Amino acid sequence: MVLLDTYCIYLRKSRADAEAEARGEGETLARHEHALLDLAKRGNLTISHIYREIVSGDSIAARPQMQQMLQDVTDKAYTGVLVMEIERLARGDTIDQGVVAQAFRESGTKIVTPLKTYDPSNEFDEEYFEFSLFMSRREYKTIKRRMQAGRIASIKEGNYLGTNPPYGYKKVQPEPKVKTLEIVPEEAEAVKIMFDMYLSGDGARAIAARLNQLQIPPRKASMWEPVSVRKILRNPVYAGKIEWHTKKDGTILSDGVHPAIISWEQFQQSLERRKRTAPQVPTGYTTQNYYHGLLFCGNCGHQMKRRPVPNGTPHMLCRRYECRGKVVSSTTEKIDEAVLEAIKYRISELTLFKDQSGEEKRAKEKQKEVQRDQLKKALEKLKSQKEKLHTLLETDVYTVDVFLERSKALEAKKEELEKALHSITDSLQEKEHLAPEQAVIWLRYVLDHFSTADACQKSKMLQRIIKRIEYKKTEKMCYRKQSSDMSLHIDFL
Repeated sequence: MVLLDTYCIYLRKSRADAEAEARGEGETLARHEHALLDLAKRGNLTISHIYREIVSGDSIAARPQMQQMLQDVTDKAYTGVLVMEIERLARGDTIDQGVVAQAFRESGTKIVTPLKTYDPSNEFDEEYFEFSLFMSRREYKTIKRRMQAGRIASIKEGNYLGTNPPYGYKKVQPEPKVKTLEIVPEEAEAVKIMFDMYLSGDGARAIAARLNQLQIPPRKASMWEPVSVRKILRNPVYAGKIEWHTKKDGTILSDGVHPAIISWEQFQQSLERRKRTAPQVPTGYTTQNYYHGLLFCGNCGHQMKRRPVPNGTPHMLCRRYECRGKVVSSTTEKIDEAVLEAIKYRISELTLFKDQSGEEKRAKEKQKEVQRDQLKKALEKLKSQKEKLHTLLETDVYTVDVFLERSKALEAKKEELEKALHSITDSLQEKEHLAPEQAVIWLRYVLDHFSTADACQKSKMLQRIIKRIEYKKTEKMCYRKQSSDMSLHIDFL
């Protein structure tokens, strides 16, 4: 039933309103309600209902009061709707704006604002209404881009913008524009246990069982599950980093303001171990590809796959489209032979290395550490010089041309220093490999037992001594050729 000359009021907060409330400017809906009731009084309009949207949402689907009002408008329940501005009705996507425009146009319902009344039966008003919706959408997208840019800038500054703090932390705001995390000591100890156990060889299931045995409760569940443990093990926030995913920029990883629970080296080691974890095998089956997580294509960098051959020896091949015709497969026998030969060479290499003077090694490492510290100081000095450049430009000491020339020279110097620092750091990290004596023991064990081991045992043995194998082969074998151009680049642990 149509109620003649009956109006309703629609109230909704915008982001600007929320910010104004935070500054202490009063409750928005109450102020708008008072203004629209005053408008109805001056226009002698009868108000039969007030829709108050108290939830935040850009789309109609997220606004229940808006949905109900549109249904009532479609049913011609009102002569008009009082609203503070057109933007309050629809600021979402084009579809939402079309739904709103259609509902008011087909029902002939007026839109009354403090500045203007829109009559959908008037062609000029209809066009003005649609134009207002279009401008509203444009402004909305601009604001959204600005907010996204501000969010990314805040992430790069190390702020934590997540809704819920991760296990081991609580959210704090020590300064007005700093949103970060603070360690919860008892939970942080549980996180340390997880990483220590994982790096010692335990899996997520064993870690969860151990935490439950120690009666360490998770935050929201009654007991630990493997999936929760895995989620923590792959979260860089525990190493003092902030990770943020965007459609445009991809994944952003920045240094956080919050304190780390584990070291970045520990987190990197856990990532490396996860890459090398054996594949999940269905119940009742055993793994056959003992090169899983170890053998990678030298052309595209992706993992090589095992292809069984009926009544023959399985092959290892790259199935990527870009490697067709460029990378030739090899039998597992040929790859095994090359790997075992590499292990023999590695044993002789380490035996020779073991005989070198320990003091000489330590002296070289000390020298590299000094060089690393000097390079870091030089980079810090360059950073200061770059900041000074901007000051000189702003104070008109430098012209733009001089500024650009000096900036280019500093950037080239920075690139040179960073390359040298990276090289020194890599050489220092080499000492993190197995000690020569221990490595030789494992290499000899693999050499002696590899031929008699099953696929699962071979996988474990190879992962114990090898970090990565890069495979290259471009020529097929034939009866005329007895040799192959297959080559393996092996990174030993």
